[in-house]
Amino acid sequence: MLNVHILTDNRTTRSDILTEHGLSLWIEKDEQRILFDTGQSAIYCKNAATMGVNLADTDFILLSHGHFDHCGGLEFFPEKEKAPQLHVHPDLFAKKYALREDGQMRYIGPTWALNSLSWLQDRVIYNTLNSQPLPGIMLSGEIPRVTDFEDIPGYFHVEKDGQVIRDLFVDEQMLVIEEKGGIAVFLGCSHPGVINCVQYAQKLFPGKDILMLIGGMHLENAGLERLKLTIRHLLEMNVQRVIPLHCTGASEIMALKRHLGERCLICSAGDTIKI
Repeated sequence: MLNVHILTDNRTTRSDILTEHGLSLWIEKDEQRILFDTGQSAIYCKNAATMGVNLADTDFILLSHGHFDHCGGLEFFPEKEKAPQLHVHPDLFAKKYALREDGQMRYIGPTWALNSLSWLQDRVIYNTLNSQPLPGIMLSGEIPRVTDFEDIPGYFHVEKDGQVIRDLFVDEQMLVIEEKGGIAVFLGCSHPGVINCVQYAQKLFPGKDILMLIGGMHLENAGLERLKLTIRHLLEMNVQRVIPLHCTGASEIMALKRHLGERCLICSAGDTIKI
C-alpha cells in the first residue's frame, strides 16, 4: 500500500489548507515514512497537522534539488531531537540564481546554511548515483538528459568554482518506489525533462509499468510543441496515472487532462492519493 499526502502545492481546493509556490509530499510505503521536499516555508508543517500527518514518524527526507521552493522549509522541520536522515546530491548546496529581465541575478537557492541545522550534522547522506536507502525505495541520482526537445531555460544559473554558469541541474533527482505491479515516480521540478525522468526510471526498473507519475513537471511556458511531445511520450509509455503539481502550469495541467483523460488526476495541497 502506498499513500501520498500533498502537504505543499501552489493550489488547493480546501479552505483549511495553506498554499505557496512550492512542493512537499509525505509518502507512506508500508511501514516507511518519507518526506519528499519541504516547500519554501513552514506551510508543510501546518498542513501536515491539519491532515493528520505526524512528521515525527519521518524515516528520511529527500530534497529533490537546491531551489528554495523545494528545500527552504527544511529549517522548520519540527521533530529535531530524533532527526531523520537527509538524502541530497552534494551540489544541492551550490549557490543558485535566476537571471531577471533587468539583468540582475536573483538568489533562488537554500535559505538556510547546513551548519546552522545542528540537528542534521551527522544525518546527511550524499549521493550522485542511484541508491536504495530502504528496500524497494530508490533515489535516482543524476538524471541523464537524452531527449532533444526538453531544454533547460537559460535563465537558471549556479555558482561553481567561483564562476556563475548555466545550471544544468545535475543535483536534481527523483524518488522511485517499487510497488506490486510497477513503480511510482516522484518528481521535484523535472528540470532535466519529464520524459528524461520517466525514461531513466524505466532504465532503473526495466520491464516495470509506471503506476504513477507525480510532482512538478516544469511545463509552464515551455511551449506548445514541447507540451505536445510530452503528452505523446506519456501515452506511448503507458503511464497509468499522471498527477501534475506545482510548476506544471495551470493551462498545461488542463492540456494533460484533456489528452490523458482518466489517467490524469487533478490534485493539489490537502489531497491524498492511494495506490
